[in-house]
Parts: sequence; C-alpha cells; structure tokens
Amino acid sequence: MATVFMKWLETSPKDYDRGIQLLTLGRIRRVKERIANTYARQGVRVLEIGCGTGTLTAMMAARGAEVTAIDASPTMLEEAERKIAAAGLEDRVTLEHMDAVLIGERFPPASFDLIVATLVFSELSRDEQRYILEACKTLLTPTGRILIADEVIPARGLRRLLYYAVRLPLVLLTWLLTRTTTTALSDFESLLQEVDLQADATVAYLGGSLVLYNIIPAAAAPPETALPRTVVGRLHHRVTLRTLLLDLWLLLFRIIPPYPKVRTGLYMIGRPDSESPVLVTGNFDLTVRRVVRALDGKVNVWLLVADSSGINVWCAAGGGYFTAEKVIAAVKSSRLSEVVRHHALILPQLCANGVDGWRIRREIGWGVHWGPVRAEDIPAYLAAGRKKTDAMRWVRFPLKDRLEMVTVTLGFYGLLILLPLLIFWRAMFWPVTLSLVGLSYFYAIALPRLPGRDGLYKSIPLAGFALAGFALYTVFWNPLPPLDLFRWALILTGLSVFTGAELQGMSPLMRGEQANWGWEALIGATLLAIYWLVPLALGWR
Repeated sequence: MATVFMKWLETSPKDYDRGIQLLTLGRIRRVKERIANTYARQGVRVLEIGCGTGTLTAMMAARGAEVTAIDASPTMLEEAERKIAAAGLEDRVTLEHMDAVLIGERFPPASFDLIVATLVFSELSRDEQRYILEACKTLLTPTGRILIADEVIPARGLRRLLYYAVRLPLVLLTWLLTRTTTTALSDFESLLQEVDLQADATVAYLGGSLVLYNIIPAAAAPPETALPRTVVGRLHHRVTLRTLLLDLWLLLFRIIPPYPKVRTGLYMIGRPDSESPVLVTGNFDLTVRRVVRALDGKVNVWLLVADSSGINVWCAAGGGYFTAEKVIAAVKSSRLSEVVRHHALILPQLCANGVDGWRIRREIGWGVHWGPVRAEDIPAYLAAGRKKTDAMRWVRFPLKDRLEMVTVTLGFYGLLILLPLLIFWRAMFWPVTLSLVGLSYFYAIALPRLPGRDGLYKSIPLAGFALAGFALYTVFWNPLPPLDLFRWALILTGLSVFTGAELQGMSPLMRGEQANWGWEALIGATLLAIYWLVPLALGWR
C-alpha cells in the first residue's frame, strides 16, 4: 500500500473515496466497516480525527453513535457535510474544522467512549503523534478505546521490499504534485508505551502495510504473561512466510496425510475473562488459523482446541474423529471449569453430524450451543446473544469455495492419475492433464446448474459438454483418425464420470464420493473393455 498519494487525492474530495479505494485495493473500506460494525453502537460517543469526506462518520452515525468529526481541510469537510446531509444523519453528527493537535483544548476530559483516526497519523510528525495520543488519553472515558488505522512499514524482508517498490515512485509523484508527503508508521507500539497506552489487538491488511490498532490505556490492560496456568497461549492472526507456504501446501495437497495440527488445549483470542464465551474447534491447523482470522480484534473469547486428528471439523465429525468424547476430554484436560464461571460451549454447526451434544451435557454438565456455519459470522452471533439468523444456519457453496476445493482435490487425484501416466504412458500425460484440469474447473463453475443431486448424474451433462468441445476441436483445429476419435471420446467420458462422481465429495451439499465407488468401478471397467475390444472387433489399427 502507498497512501502517500492520498495527499494528491485530497485536492479533489469528490474523487477521494474512489482513489483511496484503489490505492488500498478496497481494504480501507473493510477497515471502516469493521470499526463501524464492531464499535459504533447506539449512544456511543465518538471523536473521529481526520474524518475526510465523512464515509466512516456516516457509517458510525447510521449505527446510532453520536459522532464529533474533525478535519483540517475545509474542502473535505464540505464533502462530508453533503454526505451526512444526504444520509439524513445531521442530528447525530457534529462536524468541526480543527487541527488534531487542538483536541485536548477544545473538548472536556472523559467526553468520548471511542476515538478513531484512519490514515491520519502517517501525516503527523513523531512529536505530533505523541502529543495527540496524550490528549486522546484524557478525552477517553475509563472504559474507552482508541482505534488507529494507518500505513505501516512491513516488518519482513520480501514484503518490505515489495512495499518500497510500490511506494517510492508514488512518493516522488506526490511530492512533485503537492510538495507534501506522508510517513508510514514505524515502531508505533513503542510510541504507545511511551504514553502509557497499549495495543490490545492489531489487524493487518495488504501484507502488513495497513494495520488497525485497537488501543487502550496500559493500566487497564493485563500483561501478556498473565495467562491462567491451564491456558496454552494467546492466538493472533499473523501472516508469515510459514503460513503462506503452509497455505500453498494445503491448497494443493490438503487431502494427503500427515495433516498439520495445532496443539490441543485452551487458548485466548483477545482478552477474555471468566464470563467470556468458549468456542470449540478441531486441531486442523488451517481451521484454527481461519477461526482466529475471523475473530482476532473483534471479540474476546476462549478457544478450546480438541483433538480431531488434524482433520477439519466437518470431515472429522462425519468420520468419527471428532466426537463428544473428544470434546469431553478437552474440557477436562484443560481444566476449563477453573477458568470460566459458566458451563456453555459453542461448537461449529458443521460438526453436529458426529458430536452428541446431549451426551456432553449428561456426562459433564456443560451445555452445547451450535454456532454459525461460517467463522466470520461468530462475532455477530455472539453480539446477538448466541442467536443465529437463517443466513448463519444455511450451508452455502459459493464459487470461491468450489474453486478452492477443486484445487485441493486435484492435488490428490492428480498424483493418483497423472503420476502413473507420467511414468508409464508419457504421450498421454499432457492431453489427460489438460482434460482433467479443464473438466474439474468447468465442473466447479457449472456445478449449481448441472442437473441432478448426485455426481454420477451430473457427470452425464458434463460428458456431453466435454464431447461437444472435443468434436469442435477435431473439426476446426485437429482432425483425428477414427481410432483416435473413438478412444479419446471414451477417455473424456471416463474422466467426466470420474470428475463428477469423485468431486461431489468436495461439496457440503452432496453425499460423500464413497457412495459412487461401486458404480465408478463398473463404469470404468466397461469403458476399458470397450476401449480395447471394439477396435479389435472392427479391425482398426
């Protein structure tokens, strides 16, 4: 990210929002939505420093917050005023033309529950940052917090190199156009310590170059080392070279054991206390990291990681690897009753097929609540008092998930089919590879529109598309002799049946692929017999 160019965008307020969206690849919108959705509630008093065109101001006011928004640019405030008026939010918003260093003089102490600044601190000197942070401390109520989202220099080498490669040309261009610049935050957390503040949580975007700091007075923050003795540790969402490599491996070969595991036990996300919710999940590394990504910086919860043999909760529960016994063992071994006062567990809805919730209640007295299907819905589910909307209950299989699961499945089946071809029948390797990959991704895209509720039925129209495409290829690009036409038609039919029948196991909306193995074997044997016998009978050579 290189928001230094926003100094030029500020000269044209009407184009500012669109331009800053492009500069941040849409992430600044996500940051603002996170702030508004998580912290802006009815009656919350908010001071927004550097409100710009008022986008976040309007978001927070629309959720019931009483917002005082300041900015040093009259033209930006004019655009904000138009935006607020158009939304009919004038009664909840006060706009003031003011430099940020004056907030300590203009507002009384303890007058705000929340102070927000997005892409502001990078425009300030270190001394100004310190001065404004000290003023913010006095303006906060005892339970208040500061949210600062800004450009940060990534800590790691490759990301830092890429960051500078993008930023430096924009710095030069911005300087030539405006004679101004910004300075990305560096070692910001040490500055917070200097003024007795502490980042309670951080959320990073764009490879660590855009960070949202959730800041509270240091006196109100328990030290990181003050963990109950039964707690394994505190989990944060972090993108590292290890996680990137692990994600790449899991994208291609997730089905192949051994599966990456997380140590079982009780973990903290945020700063939970004895009344905080307890979420339960399996110990598949990818599952745990995705749960943490969805929750870190949004909620304070306990995460109880139970043994699922390193398999995701849905497959583990269906296969008997994630059961009531495993959950009971995790509750007992973590001494969970010594950490929280309540006796309520929140389990993923997708493990209800293999975990007997009533048995957990009978044996250890802990109630089981079935949470949302998707981890990203957990904060809203908790905010609603553990109540699920219909959207939280329904299992969906959108295109993004279908493409991911096809890639995962191809990693395994590619080895199963293509490796033997590479060794024993090299001439067929690339044609079969291209056919299998093409059929698989076409199946992922067209899956909802292919008729039938079973992969075998869906393979019929899939084979029709494959043969139609093959016919066009041979007519217009590469005519083939009858024997090759015949055999390739059978190969494409077999690959279509295999694709439809096997890839149905990737979908949460269809039964497992094992249900089709008998039919697959029979169809495969029939096609193989036809492949060899018909040319012999007809004398094709």
